Amino acid sequence: MATDQQQFDILVIGAGPGGYVAAIRAAQLGARVGIVEKQYIGGTCLNVGCIPSKALLHIAQVYAQFAELGKMGIQVTQPPAFDMPTAVTYKDKVVKQLTGGVAQLLKANGVAIFEGAADVRAPNLVSVQLKDGTTRELRADKLILANGSVPIRPPFPGLDGRNVIFSDDAMNMPKVPESLICIGGGIIAVELACMFNALGTKVTIVEMLPAIIANEDEEVSKALARSFTKRGIEIFTNTRVEAIADAGQAKRVTASAADGQKTFDGEYVLVAVGRQANPAGLDGLARAGLKMERGRVVANEQMETSLAGVYAIGDLVGRTWLAHVAMTEGEVAAENATGHDARMDYTVVPRPIFTFPEVASVGLSEAQARARGGEIHAEKFPWVANGKALASSETEGFTKVILGAYGEILGAAIFGPDATNLITEFSLAMRAELTADEVVATIHPHPTYSEALREATLAAEGHPIHIFMRQATAQR
Repeated sequence: MATDQQQFDILVIGAGPGGYVAAIRAAQLGARVGIVEKQYIGGTCLNVGCIPSKALLHIAQVYAQFAELGKMGIQVTQPPAFDMPTAVTYKDKVVKQLTGGVAQLLKANGVAIFEGAADVRAPNLVSVQLKDGTTRELRADKLILANGSVPIRPPFPGLDGRNVIFSDDAMNMPKVPESLICIGGGIIAVELACMFNALGTKVTIVEMLPAIIANEDEEVSKALARSFTKRGIEIFTNTRVEAIADAGQAKRVTASAADGQKTFDGEYVLVAVGRQANPAGLDGLARAGLKMERGRVVANEQMETSLAGVYAIGDLVGRTWLAHVAMTEGEVAAENATGHDARMDYTVVPRPIFTFPEVASVGLSEAQARARGGEIHAEKFPWVANGKALASSETEGFTKVILGAYGEILGAAIFGPDATNLITEFSLAMRAELTADEVVATIHPHPTYSEALREATLAAEGHPIHIFMRQATAQR
């Protein structure tokens, strides 16, 4: 859809989570807004990232749970059959509903949509190569850059070969692979490894860092690795990939480790080493003085760039690579672009990982807190001691809380059921500067998973009710 309008108060480049939120917020504040999208409304997140991967992960988790039903008295007489094309169709339906909803929201808020590739020639001039082949010159008083990101393509041979896929491709597989070599052990990698393993794929993870999800709390990283290993996922850390090649009908990944060269064979190779900012179409701004570092646009806490009237958000800025952060940055940019005063605060950012069990964290890890110095109290509460988790057969993992000298919550990590939702309690508590005592004084309903959050906080204070701690007894 395009309009005849050519002059805007604010023009947004990119209609991913950050871009469409920025456009809607700016329109709510009274601005004439246009948005340019090269590929698809909703961006990577809604089309080939967050949403489709969660749909497929949900399917994989439900499929895997059939193996556990017998102990609950549910007798499945035949193993369930899985059909990947049907699963992909379901995923596509979810994506279509969400992206269609976003398009309707943009239209309802009076945002003009231009589907095509943007060439930002100056801070107030954008040339759009529309999908119908025509070109449209658009002018705007201010720009919000929300170009998003693209998968990182490591510089080793064989990357463009047969059966080598990236995270985007994993959303549309024609069948379940018999085996898969996953290069990378970050968030995208472990989610997809978990999904394919649950569907019956033999999965091997090859990671150059010392641990998978290495940026998370060490205890959480080790717990997830143990969980994966029990399910048959092989993990090789401190292992650097050098090349991908054909080995007959299979693919072969060659890598180097401390104990020498290793090879891994599989039907497919998934390259999931992360994403990088996509500065496409910004050459004109670069010539005008747009400051960039390592391929990313530099923006301050008001999302302002080095050019007056030009804002940047989301993966293009690359502070956290999280959709919910991009959305918040979009709101901040829109409010500042319309004359308000808003600032981005990155101190309390929840970090969800949709494996099963799920992982979610906020604030500092224990190691980060101890590196800062001062008095630190950190403790875990296991899910096996939570009544709801026990009743639901969801006992793997724990909730961990890190407290400072005055009971302030420095960070929290959850490895277990519904972690990505539960982490919001700790996020809200940290944002409101609540202490551990205030979390403990809040009555949590029973029996629920949320009780584990209170118990973990009690454990960090040294007096949990539903687990016995010898050190706490010694202190008393």
